[in-house]
Amino acid sequence: MSGDQTSVATQRTSSSRQPGRALGVLIVLFALGVASLIYGRGNEGAQADVGLLIVSFLFLMGVSQTGVVFCAITRLVGAQWAKPYYRLAELSTMAFFPFALVGVLLIYFYADEDLFYWLSPSPEEHLSPWLNLNWLLIRSLFGLTLFYGLSALYVVTGLKPDLARSEGNNIDHRKVEGQLYALSPLVILGFIVCNTLFSWDFGMMLIPHWHSTVFPIFFWFGNLFAGTAALIIFPAVLGASSGSGSHFGPDQVRNLGMMVTAFTLLWLYFFWAQFFVIWFGNLPHETAPLWRQMYGHYSPYYWTMMAGCFFVPFVAFIFAFVKRSLLAMCTVAFGINLGIWLSKYLMVVPVLSPDDRPFSSWLDVSVAVGLAAGFLAVVIVLANRLPMYSHWELALKPEPKR
Repeated sequence: MSGDQTSVATQRTSSSRQPGRALGVLIVLFALGVASLIYGRGNEGAQADVGLLIVSFLFLMGVSQTGVVFCAITRLVGAQWAKPYYRLAELSTMAFFPFALVGVLLIYFYADEDLFYWLSPSPEEHLSPWLNLNWLLIRSLFGLTLFYGLSALYVVTGLKPDLARSEGNNIDHRKVEGQLYALSPLVILGFIVCNTLFSWDFGMMLIPHWHSTVFPIFFWFGNLFAGTAALIIFPAVLGASSGSGSHFGPDQVRNLGMMVTAFTLLWLYFFWAQFFVIWFGNLPHETAPLWRQMYGHYSPYYWTMMAGCFFVPFVAFIFAFVKRSLLAMCTVAFGINLGIWLSKYLMVVPVLSPDDRPFSSWLDVSVAVGLAAGFLAVVIVLANRLPMYSHWELALKPEPKR
């Protein structure tokens, strides 16, 4: 074996060991998280923070669901630069599916009294049949089934050419491209329906029986914002942004940075649209929860959210060198995800406690980190067992415009 071949073999061996070690650590963290949750549920003196677990669940579900939505949007607009992200984004969506299903069932059976306080009205209060625990489970499972069913069909369709090629078969790439183009609007619609249902039940807790047509848009667009930013981090974490076989280059980082810049401005628009309605209406039962976030115990978290989601990325993206630096982009993307996590936190936790401090207990930290570790472990397993890139799309040249 020549020196060059030996070097390549050594690099492959070392690169294969790194995901294996990371996978082992993630599995251990996930196991500790599950053990902590079981221990917390069985020990009243050391009960885990249900609100914090639900916040992490909603955040990770939203970020992961963005994967196929990102693919659908960029395929519809013909964004050629986004092709290297397709497979990784799709796998991240499917990786969270078992966690989404199990999480909803756990919340329904074990945390309904803690979370859905509005299902127990006072005797003189009349509730619509829609505000019923059984209907809550039905619509949650319907939203998940709709979205993940369409996503599974979408991902399998995109995988077929690469899997067929590995088996020596051939599939018409143009036909598959047309199928994905036709499925893309349905995937986006499924995402909106699923997240709208979850926003009504999980997000609009601050004000009992609150009616808002803007809030669901703010909820699911926040997920899209954080998930798109997370795509900057995922390749770096998995080691796919370096090496001779990497398709993640400066062009991908720069174009994704421009997309996140647009999303930063849109997030502020939806935030202001929601905030202005409450502020201008000046109804005490609506403004009191908002002032509690902005000026009370939760104000540091509120303004950290604003800094992570708007102030920092808006200033950073003014400078072109930020979009050319993977480290700078990863830092900004991490801040955006922190901001959206805090946004979910402020939707849920202040209702359960007037002075909660996140991650103040090792049990809460273990459960939240365990959920994230389990999700990342499944992403690594799928990325190792399936092609990391949509090779057939990378090789497919766009049709000339007529």
